[in-house]
Amino acid sequence: MRTSAHPRRDRYTGVVFVERSPLRRTLGAAGAGVCAGAAIQYLCDPDRGRTRRARVRDKAAHATHKMYGGVAVLASDLPKRGRGALAGARHRVTGRSGVDDRVLYERVRAQLGRYVSHPHAVEVHVDGGVVTLAGDILSAEQQRARRAVRRVAGVKRVDTPWRTHREAGDTPGLQGSSRPRRPVPELLQQRWSPSARLVVGCCAALMWGLGGRLPRPLSWAARSACAVLAVRAVTNLPLRRLTGIGSGRRAVDLQDAISIAASPEDVWALVSDYRLLAEIMPDVREIRLLGEGRSHWVVAGPAGTCIRFDAVETRREEGREIAWKTVEGQLFAHTGALRLTSDTEGRTRVQVQMAYNPAVGAIGHTVAKLLGVDPVHKLRQDLMRLKTFTEEKKAAARPVAAHA
Repeated sequence: MRTSAHPRRDRYTGVVFVERSPLRRTLGAAGAGVCAGAAIQYLCDPDRGRTRRARVRDKAAHATHKMYGGVAVLASDLPKRGRGALAGARHRVTGRSGVDDRVLYERVRAQLGRYVSHPHAVEVHVDGGVVTLAGDILSAEQQRARRAVRRVAGVKRVDTPWRTHREAGDTPGLQGSSRPRRPVPELLQQRWSPSARLVVGCCAALMWGLGGRLPRPLSWAARSACAVLAVRAVTNLPLRRLTGIGSGRRAVDLQDAISIAASPEDVWALVSDYRLLAEIMPDVREIRLLGEGRSHWVVAGPAGTCIRFDAVETRREEGREIAWKTVEGQLFAHTGALRLTSDTEGRTRVQVQMAYNPAVGAIGHTVAKLLGVDPVHKLRQDLMRLKTFTEEKKAAARPVAAHA
C-alpha cells in the first residue's frame, strides 16, 4: 500500500485531483478525534468546566461584537474610498475644471503642508483655477512644492512669484525648525484602513490558491508571503511589532485602571516603595534597589521560568506619577507609567499603561496567552490585589486611630 498522495485525472472533464492515501486519512481522523476529545474534556471538566464554558461564551460574544463593529466600519469606509478613487480617475480623464476656488484653496493649503516646512510663509491666491503662490520659501523645497500643487485636482496653472531663500536667515516667516509630513503610501503606514486590509486579505487568499501551481520551492515562498500578508491584514500591526524585530520596547500595548477607596497619599505610599510590591503581587519573586532610580526585578514567567530585568525610572512626580523603562539589552524590554488621580471623595483612580516587547513580538504574546499567561489578565489581577491590600490596610488602621 502506498502512503503518499497520488494524482488522478477525471476521464470526462480532464481535471487532475489528488487522492490521499488511507494512512493519511486515518492519521487526520485520529488527530481530529484527539483535538475534539481534548476540547470536550476541557469544557466539561466537573470542577472548572462551568467557568470555562462561561469564559468561552463571553469570548465568543466579544468576538461577535467586534466583528459586527468591523463590518460596520468597513461598510462606511469602502464606499467612500471607492468614490474617491472614481473621482480621481474622472479628474484625470475629463481634465482640471469645475472646482470652486474656495475648495481649491483649501486643497492647495493642505498640499503645501505636506511638502513645505513653513507653509504659513507662503501666500496662496486662487482665481478661476489659476493658483498664485507668493511669500517666502526655501529654495530646496520650491520644486517639490510646485509639482505637488500642480497635481492638485482642479488646478489649471501655477504661478510662483514667491521669494526663494537658500537659508532662513533673518526672514521672519522661515524662523523655527519644522518638518513637513509627506504623504505615506497606504501599505507603508503603521495602521491600514479597513478597505486596504480587505483588499490585501483577498489578494493573499487568491495568491495562496495560485501558488500551488508553481514549482515547490517557489510555491513555499509564495505561500509564506501570503501568510505574512494575511496575518498583517488581520492584526493590523506592523511586521516589526508582530515579530518584535526593531520595535524597541513597544510591540504590545497594555492599559487598565481601577478605583480604590483610599486617598492618593495612602496609595502612593504603597506603589512608590517597590519592596512592598513583592508582598502584593505573587508573581514578583524579588526586587532589589540599585540606587539612582534603578532596580533589579525577578518575576515569574511562563512554564515555571523566571524573568530577570533591570529597570530605571524616567519620571517621578511625587504623589501623582511614576514612569519607568528597562535598560538597554534586556530580554524583556518594556516601558510603562502609573498615574494616580483623585476620583470621588476619598477614592483614588490608579491607571497603568505598559508597552512591552516579548520574544517574537505580538506572535509571542499570542503564544503566551495560549499557554495561560495572559499579561492583560495578570495586570487586572495585580490591580485588584493592590485595591484589596490598600483597602484592608486602611480598614485595619481605622480602629487603632479611633482608639488612640
